[in-house]
This record gives sequence, C-alpha cells and structure tokens, in this order.
Amino acid sequence: MKVVEMERGRDQLFFKLCSDHLSIEAIPRKMIHLDLVKLKDCVISGHELMMWTPHFMVLKNQAGQEITLRKDGRMVIRKAASEHIAQRAAGDLMHQVQCATRN
Repeated sequence: MKVVEMERGRDQLFFKLCSDHLSIEAIPRKMIHLDLVKLKDCVISGHELMMWTPHFMVLKNQAGQEITLRKDGRMVIRKAASEHIAQRAAGDLMHQVQCATRN
C-alpha cells in the first residue's frame, strides 16, 4: 500500500536534471501552495528539518538525501545515488506534505 501511495505522489511531479548535473528538480504538474509555517511544526515521518525560512525549508530523509522544498511545491533533491532514488524521495515527501497540509 505504501508503494502505491509513493507512486501517486511521484506521478504528480515532473522531474528534470538541474544545471549542476548533481541534483534533480521536482516540479508539481498542477499549481500548489504550501503553508511552510504550518509545515514547520508538522512531524514529517522519516525526515529531519535542517533549515527553515518563510520561503523554503531543507529536509534530510533517512537515506541521506537533502530536499529543498519551496512554498510553490518545487523541490531540489541532492545526494541521491540515482535519478530513480531522487524521484522516490520526492514522491514520498510530496505525499506526506499534502497529507499534513490537509489536516
């Protein structure tokens, strides 16, 4: 069941290689607005909050990927071993963030 949910989150995103060729950018297919103030106080399972500003937050997942999340839903995934791993990390985070902001 969890794999299906992660796939759903991943399908909502468009992925492209960043200009540094070391990071993957995940862009929502539909426009969204995330309340980063509310997200700052939410517990996002498997993620540690590394840095927060009103405009973006940096999270680190258990596998060591660093994910910069902007309030428009865009993400930059760093330190992923492959594009597939970066896509899974982004899909998982997007699913959790959308669930947290609904509550």
